[in-house]
Formats: sequence, C-alpha cells, structure tokens
Amino acid sequence: MKYLESDIFDALNCALSSIETPDEKIIGRLEAYSCKDTGEDKQLRKELESKILEEIEELKSPEFSFSSSLVSPFGPLDQTASRRTFFYLIATLNAVFPDYDFSNMRHEVFNKLPSVSIVQNTVQNTLFKLVNSPSSNYLQQQIWNAIDEAVDLTNCDIYSFNPDWKCDPYSDEPTIWAYHYFFVNHNLKRIVLFTYRSVSNITMNKNLYGDEDDEFYMEDINDDRYIRYDYDQLQAMFA
Repeated sequence: MKYLESDIFDALNCALSSIETPDEKIIGRLEAYSCKDTGEDKQLRKELESKILEEIEELKSPEFSFSSSLVSPFGPLDQTASRRTFFYLIATLNAVFPDYDFSNMRHEVFNKLPSVSIVQNTVQNTLFKLVNSPSSNYLQQQIWNAIDEAVDLTNCDIYSFNPDWKCDPYSDEPTIWAYHYFFVNHNLKRIVLFTYRSVSNITMNKNLYGDEDDEFYMEDINDDRYIRYDYDQLQAMFA
C-alpha cells in the first residue's frame, strides 16, 4: 500500500487530537492509501491467498455441506474480488500500525456497513458528543468533505474494524472506546482509514508522572499540549 500525503488530512489530524474534556482526550487519525502493492504487500497477498484457498479446499470435503467460513463481509471468499478486499484492509492496517502484524487476522473482525450515514451518526454521537460548539460542527463538515474528495463517498464500500484484545493495536493503552472505519473505492483503487479513540486524561497523566495527587493531573490537562482549536483557527487551517 502506498501512503498518500495530504495537507488537509494532516490539518484534520491535528484538529482531531485537540478535542478533549477534563476526563478524556480524543486521538484521531485520517490516512489515505493507494492500493498499489509494495514488495511486502505482494508477499502478504500470496500468503493470504494460499491460506484462504487451502481452507476452501478443506471445506469442499463431503463432511462440509455448507460452511459459514466462506461467508465474509467482503463477499464469498472463493471469489477473487472478496479476497482482494480482505487483503487491502489487512495491508492498510499493517501500514498504519507498523509495530503490529495483522496477517493472521480473521475476517470476522470486519463488518460491512450499508451507508455512510451510519458512520456519520456514530461519529456525531461519540467523537463530537464531547464538544458541542461551532468549531466542532465545522470540523465535522471538513472531515467528510476531505474523505469525499479523497475517495468519493458515493462510490465507496465502508467497513468497520472491531478487533478483540489479541489484535487491538490499542490494547495496552488507557482507551475508553475506539472506532475504526475503512472507505474503499475500488474504481480509484484507494482507501481512507478514519480511526479515532477516547483515552483517559487521568490515566494518561498518571502513566506520565507516576503516583502524584489528582490535583496535579488536572492542572496538567491545561498545559500547552492540550490547546483546543477554536472556530477561527479551523477556518484558517482550511481556507
């Protein structure tokens, strides 16, 4: 997968990670990739193909009249296009989280979503529920405009990633909740990953500074690392 640089995504990532309350802080990330195989991707694709095709052959034996193992969010895994989409998502995760290896992940951790409005409602009720202001409304608009410009939302397949603890890249961090969405445009051969999570401010500060009193932690939340963008700043960023 080839990372696609985007000044707009960079600005949005800065803005996303400035959203917070006294109790929790948002860490958000938007990244775009072209579905162009690198050397590592080609090897990964070969390994996944071999593994899935071997499983399909086993399921053709007489004791299996039908198996849900062939059914996936991407379509039947005996079809090349379905396996290709599965590979794209795993390769994207490997690129975004290089310290983790997702190659052994099962397709059950993904779900296909019927419409972008479902994602938008979830984002509204989680990410932007924390801050109700003109700046948050403007930021929402810019997020969806940027994703649409990158991958054309009307022609995307949308998938959520719902990892268990064994394949969760944030399992060792003080995460309260996390959401991960893939927007896949097969015609453009391009993917956008939108991931955001809420982490505990108190726990983060305790991890940083040790067993100090809570008053110290709450004061630290107001230091320069926790500046929130206001409406005018956001407009200037995307002018």
